[in-house]
Amino acid sequence: MNNSQPVLHFVLVSGLLDSFNPCAIAVLLLFIALLFTLKKSRKHILLNGSIYIIAVFLSYFAIGIGLLKVVNLFGIPHLIAIIGAWLVIAVGVWGMIESLFPGKIQLLSISLKLRQIVAHWAQQASIIGAGVAGVLLGIFEFPCSGAIYLSVISLLNDKATFFIGLLYLLLYNLMFILPLIVILLIASNRAVVEKMINFNETNSQRVRLISSLIMIGIGVVILVWFV
Repeated sequence: MNNSQPVLHFVLVSGLLDSFNPCAIAVLLLFIALLFTLKKSRKHILLNGSIYIIAVFLSYFAIGIGLLKVVNLFGIPHLIAIIGAWLVIAVGVWGMIESLFPGKIQLLSISLKLRQIVAHWAQQASIIGAGVAGVLLGIFEFPCSGAIYLSVISLLNDKATFFIGLLYLLLYNLMFILPLIVILLIASNRAVVEKMINFNETNSQRVRLISSLIMIGIGVVILVWFV
C-alpha cells in the first residue's frame, strides 16, 4: 500500500476530530448527569459510563465495517473517495448554515426523542441499560457525525485492502472514543459535570460551527492530498 504513513496519520487525526462533535459529548454528559440524579457512587458512574462508551465504540465500528464492505463492492474506489470527500464538504457547509441560523431546520443534531430514549435507559442504572444507551447513540448519532466517518471509509477503500482498512477503522474508532473516556474520568465529579453541561449548552452553536469547518477541511485534504 502506497502512502501508508500519511493515511495512518489522517485516520488517527480524523477519528480524534470526529469525536469532538456536539452529539456524542452532549449525550454522554446527559447520561452522567442522570446517574448523579439517581445518587449513584463514583465507582458506579465510572462502570456504567465505561460500558456506555464501549457500546458506542462497538456499534460505530460495526457501522464502519458494513459501510466499508458496501463501498468495496462498487469496484470504483477512486471515484468513491472523491464522492466521499465532496459529501463531507457538503455536510460541513450545511452544518455551518445550521450554526449560523439556529432554530431553523436541524438535520445534523441528536433529536429530543433520542435524548429521551437514552435518558430512559440511563435511568435503569444498570450495565444493560448503559449498553443499550450506548448502542442507540452509536446508531442514531451517525447522521450527526457520520460524514467524516464515511469520507474516511471512502478513502480507505481507495488506499487500502479491505482487511487493512478494518485495522484503520479500529484505530479510527479508538481515537473516536478517547475524548469520551477523558470526559468520563473528569466528569465523574458532579460539579464538573454541571459546568461542562452549562459550557456545552452556551457554546453549542460555536462548537457546531467548528465541527462543520473541520468537516470541510477534511474533505479538502482528501481531494488535495489523497485523490
